[in-house]
Amino acid sequence: MVAKLAVFDIDDTLLARNKQFLPSTLASIKQLKQQGIHVAIATGRNMAMARKVITALDLKDYVLCNGSAAFADQQQVHRHTLSKENVAKLVQAADEQQVDIVLESLDGLHTHTHPSQKTRDVLTTFKAPALTYDPDFYKNEPVYQAMMFYDESQAASLPHPDEFSFVRFHDYGVDVIPKVGSKAQGIAKLAANLQVAPENVVAFGDGQNDREMLKSAGVGIAMGNAADNVKAMADLTTTDCDHDGIENGLKMVGWL
Repeated sequence: MVAKLAVFDIDDTLLARNKQFLPSTLASIKQLKQQGIHVAIATGRNMAMARKVITALDLKDYVLCNGSAAFADQQQVHRHTLSKENVAKLVQAADEQQVDIVLESLDGLHTHTHPSQKTRDVLTTFKAPALTYDPDFYKNEPVYQAMMFYDESQAASLPHPDEFSFVRFHDYGVDVIPKVGSKAQGIAKLAANLQVAPENVVAFGDGQNDREMLKSAGVGIAMGNAADNVKAMADLTTTDCDHDGIENGLKMVGWL
């Protein structure tokens, strides 16, 4: 049997806009597993933020932190953290410009300052876990990625170290991830560990941080609710996350 891997973004892909699973999505995931197809998530969330989805779908394989961590059969097979030097530059700039920054370990969210209500509102949108106040976290512990909270008008005044990519996930939120890393890189590490050839990877996504994985997957499937520049990176476009997009996309490729 040829090894296959189906990989899914979480928000507005696996989850509908109301942050719930459609019955058709749950049925599709179950059917993939029954066929012996590996099922994984590839998300910007860290473990703490992704755990409910991992548990709900009983997943053994997952790509976290926008590709900076990958787990195969619940064992970590890839790790890429941010340099302390450049994180320190971001923290200093955030302090100077009163921009909230949240530093992410593999299993927690750590704040350098006490975040504003606006920042907390954004985090609530993604049902983020409780924040840990630890001003010196970045000095002592590995940082997989960071989130900074500012609108587009402030972007030019903040430093952009060459090591990092800045990917907007919200009108008031930006992921800070390794430039050489992406969901695509994490998926490649996972697929290799599972002995799945690149052409046998199908990936679903809707966001700006999904573009690389949609382009590099054997078949990239954009959700109907994705922006046009995301759809342009995919091989196929399915229906949106509220209208059986996962089920219909899997039918398009003959996996259901």
